[in-house]
Amino acid sequence: MTTLHGTLLSPRSADSCEITEKAIVEIDADGKIAQVSPGATKVKDVVGGADCWILPGFIDAHVHLPQWDRRGLDGLDLVSWHEKVAFPAERRFEDAAFAQKLAREFITGVVACGTTTFSAFGSPFATSTDRVFSVLADTGVRALYGKMLNDTNCPEGLCDETDKALDESRELAAKWHGAEGGRLSYAFSPRAATCCSEKLLRGTAALADMVACYVQTHVGESQAEVAAVRESFPDQLDDTEVFEEMGLLKKRTLLGHGVCLGDSQRHAVAKAGTALVHCPTANLFLEAGLMDYVAHRRANVPLALGSSLAAGPEPFMPAVAVQALQTARAVKVHAIPRPRYNAPTAAEGWWLLTNGAAQALDMADRIGLIEEGKDADCLVVRPEPWIAKLPIEQRASALLYSIRPDQIEHVYVAGKRIGPK
Repeated sequence: MTTLHGTLLSPRSADSCEITEKAIVEIDADGKIAQVSPGATKVKDVVGGADCWILPGFIDAHVHLPQWDRRGLDGLDLVSWHEKVAFPAERRFEDAAFAQKLAREFITGVVACGTTTFSAFGSPFATSTDRVFSVLADTGVRALYGKMLNDTNCPEGLCDETDKALDESRELAAKWHGAEGGRLSYAFSPRAATCCSEKLLRGTAALADMVACYVQTHVGESQAEVAAVRESFPDQLDDTEVFEEMGLLKKRTLLGHGVCLGDSQRHAVAKAGTALVHCPTANLFLEAGLMDYVAHRRANVPLALGSSLAAGPEPFMPAVAVQALQTARAVKVHAIPRPRYNAPTAAEGWWLLTNGAAQALDMADRIGLIEEGKDADCLVVRPEPWIAKLPIEQRASALLYSIRPDQIEHVYVAGKRIGPK
């Protein structure tokens, strides 16, 4: 039995972030949260203390693992980014030993930032995808991962033969989906509608249904992408309609970015129960645009946050959440006339990082909150002491805007401490 002690943060909804002082969290031998209660503890070997906080682990729902060591390469638009950064980074994964080494560096880095669950794109190389899954299994993280799928409009060496890509993905999914007690999940990963044939997209949808896996891809990332989709699929208006036609717009599909989605697209996504992953740091870094977060929320689109590394240069997810809040404010203050709605607050930022993301990923029965019966995916953090002296209604906001990676002392996934190293 492991006992955590500190101030407990519970993001119950987008509007409610409960704070419980002097909380005790008991983790049983199976890695489940056995009990959450207020008060002092008589246990000597307690983790944390009165000046610590206990937080749900952070969820990064859109990241490109091969780009881990390519963060912060500024001055490129989306097309140039793919040509000069993304494609060369993935090509290195033809060397499976290199892929295995970079995967360990990536996991060490994101765990040190408090990320306990992530959904990551891999490379088109099956052997490297398998090797990375072995690293995921060994390091104890909770992850969705998959071989990158593309059979058109990609450089030589990265462009797959369609049947080969589907066969390799099916074999990888059969091996890894649900592995490690459900800690690992397979995500079929078509890069984007413009890089995939109709056969590949329909095949992906069929396989994902057959194996009950996730699907992750990109949607409405920039105006240039929207124009390219119309050229590739002239019978559909946009990539949302393409994915719907191909059978990919459904629950357990994760759509990255969504900068260019209008009312009809966001309502189609919401109706299908498909999750949209907001990547505010990447959208700004590549000057793709500002996603209208509030419009998506009002349409009841399931939402999560993504760092979109490395087009997003920031791996620390609270900083990504802050940027999401600031982007929403920027959309509001620059609208003419200025709308009357309230911009999202820190409570919503915490919810997007944890419980809201878990709901979007269909994992809320296991993670996202620290409560009895869930897996113990949690952090013990020692923030600046002045936060505890604020009125309790101000503390969640102060914590979100001031927390730093070096303040994270313990990271647990399913009750097992996995970092920081």
